Amino acid sequence: MTSDEIYKRIIVMDSVKSANAFMKDNNISKSDIGKLCKKYDIFVDPKATKEELINRFISLTLGEKLKKKSANKYKTK
Repeated sequence: MTSDEIYKRIIVMDSVKSANAFMKDNNISKSDIGKLCKKYDIFVDPKATKEELINRFISLTLGEKLKKKSANKYKTK
């Protein structure tokens, strides 16, 4: 699975919890997650563990999308 396919699968998920489960269940290597973080300009500590990389990546991509979605849901004029 390429990094683009991983990103596309994660970004359409409904919750951060399901994205975390997807990343942990599939055999995605630490280097693949590191490449994704570099591609989407997410700063990560070089000595970070795989779980820290997963949490940071998901919270800064899917988490931000879901925050904006929920804010716009209740936005009325």
